[in-house]
Amino acid sequence: MSAIPTEWGEPDSRLGVYYELLWIGLAVVVLAALAYWEPFSITVSITPQRLAGATILGVVLGIAVMYVSFVNERFQRLWADFRIRFISLFVLIMGGQLGLAVAPTWTVLTMLATFLTLIPLRLAIYLRTR
Repeated sequence: MSAIPTEWGEPDSRLGVYYELLWIGLAVVVLAALAYWEPFSITVSITPQRLAGATILGVVLGIAVMYVSFVNERFQRLWADFRIRFISLFVLIMGGQLGLAVAPTWTVLTMLATFLTLIPLRLAIYLRTR
């Protein structure tokens, strides 16, 4: 059972867009705080090469996430299976923690670029399907 209404997952749902933009905005604020204050022994040292690489990787990941979320019907059917969703989210969370432990600068900058890419893409999908 979902905590949010199922119609919010549709590309043309206004409340769904608000809900997703709220979570994306929260993620951007948290990641920016991690990059600025560097809490929990996370050291983020930004160089032009790291920033460029993480930005390119983040944009590619953002486009891929939006594609599989709203365009690829095969992935949507696969995502409907609870076990697949649980395992995928578990691996994603553990991968994020491993990334923060091994390469904190790349991880924080890539996730920040990914979430910043998701904002205009999600709005474009909403406007196109509306």
